[in-house]
Order: sequence, then structure tokens, then C-alpha cells
Amino acid sequence: MILIVSFHDNEHVGRVRAHLTRPAAVFDVADFPARARIDIRFADGEPDVLRLAPRGQDPIDLADVGAVWFRRVHAMELDPELRDPTSRIFAWSESNETLQGVWHATECFWMNPPAADEAGQRKVRQLQLARAAGLSVPRTLITNDPQAARDFVEARPPGGVIRKAFRNIAEAPRSTAVVDPDDLDRIDQVRFAPVTFQEYVPAELDLRVVVVEDEVFAVAIRSRPEFHADYRMGLGSAELSVHRLPDQVAASLLELHKRLGLAYGASDFRVTPDGEHVFLEVNPGGEYLFAADPTGLPVPQAIAACLDRHDKAHG
Repeated sequence: MILIVSFHDNEHVGRVRAHLTRPAAVFDVADFPARARIDIRFADGEPDVLRLAPRGQDPIDLADVGAVWFRRVHAMELDPELRDPTSRIFAWSESNETLQGVWHATECFWMNPPAADEAGQRKVRQLQLARAAGLSVPRTLITNDPQAARDFVEARPPGGVIRKAFRNIAEAPRSTAVVDPDDLDRIDQVRFAPVTFQEYVPAELDLRVVVVEDEVFAVAIRSRPEFHADYRMGLGSAELSVHRLPDQVAASLLELHKRLGLAYGASDFRVTPDGEHVFLEVNPGGEYLFAADPTGLPVPQAIAACLDRHDKAHG
């Protein structure tokens, strides 16, 4: 049995499910505890019982699960009839402890283990391990010290530094952008929260590189000049093609995945005019359809085959 911890209208999940040959079920964390059930039993002389009952599906005995795909979960939703704030805090805490315990107790192949997925999203750790794995990364400053930020920017020619956020949250969207004179005028505001500054890497190409266990799929993205700082803003007009990573870069990326404990990740690279491949970041739950569909790369098939293979090996 393959357990997919995600949500039902996730297009990426639907595309993978179409290629699975083993039984699979989706557990949406948002359904727990209001609409989904968990049953755990321990008793002397009896087998342990860890069972999930996803909304609208048959119960799943976790002993039968040989592979878990953990991808972009939604937040738990408490029963709306529970209105008292203290009771809601307690219910959330107990539900979260139960769910985390279930994940840790499910001993099989995970893409990705929740702890690795969480740690793998931390950009500071990514850059540290990427350098240790042999990948080239941009000169970077992450600081809430206005003077340090100013010194970093002014040490480089105009247009030589970009600023970026750790996460592009819906409530406060921030695109990656070149630091301009207006940014310098308000650079004292970095005292309110750390900002990531990186040396601008001139790009011949941007890359989205997807790793599925030990398979590497790379797509080159050639954007129009106005999207040179952040290719995501210009995907509608970009040219996409299959790209072959140099062997050493691919080996270093796989080493990074090993150090982060990731079976899946979608990384962004820049290829400079002289051919250097510079690592920017890895997203443990990153999108792949926008890169795989135009180029024909079989990423959904690779994910399905990986899950099938590990579930079959489980017995």
C-alpha cells in the first residue's frame, strides 16, 4: 500500500497516481481530526495497531504501507463546534502529537520523511550543505544589520546584488529582485527582519532540476531580459528545453540530497555565460509539472515507479 500525505485536488499528486501500479490512498492532514480518524492500540500479547481512516476511504493499516509520499500538506482543521480558545489549543496540540507520532512510527520508505522535509526547507542549512557537497553558491549575506547590508551592496557595482525572501507567503508576497537605489534608501528597514542578499549571478540559463531518489531531471529556462532576476515571473514567455547537468554537478546535487535526507527535491540553478552551474536553492516539495510537461521529461512516471518499487519491496 502506498500512502500519499497531501490533498485531493493536488494536480501533481493526480498525475503520479495515474502511473501507480500498487494500491494507493490519500490522507489529507486538513481532514484531521474533524473528518478523518486515527486508531492506535497497544496491548500485551497482541499486535500493535496503527490505523488511519481517511475521509471517504477504507481504513489503512500502517503495517501494510511500504511507501509514503509526503507532499505539501495542509494545516489540520479542528471541528468548528469546538469554540473555546483553550480547548482548541489543547485539541490542536493533542492532534498534532498524535499525527507526528504516527509518522515516526510508520517505518518504511518516505519521500520525504517529515523531519527531513522540514529541515530541508531551511535555506541557511541548504547553502551550508550545498557548499560542503561541492556545489557553487553565490556570495550571500543574511542579516538584520543595516550597516552590514549597506556594505555588502556598496562593495559591488550597481545591479550587482539581489534581495530575496526565505518564503513567498501569500499575505506578503515578495519576488526576487535586483537591489536598486530605492532599496538602498530604505535599507535601514532590514532591522525589522533579516533579509537575504546575494551577489547577482549573470545567467545564460536558469535551471529547474528535479531529483527523484537517484534520478536527475534538468530543464533549462531561457527567459526574456526583463525577468533576469526571477524566472518565475516570466514563465509564460520562457523557452524550456531538456538540459544535461555536468556529471560532477549532478553528483554533488545527489550528495546534497543525501545530506539533507531527501528522496525528492526541486532545485534552482543558474548557468553563467562561461558555463558555471551555480546552486540557488532546493525545495523539498517543489513543483515539477511546469518543467516536465513542455519538455516531456517523465518526472511523474519516475515518482510513481519509485513509490511502486519501495512498496513492492516492503512485501
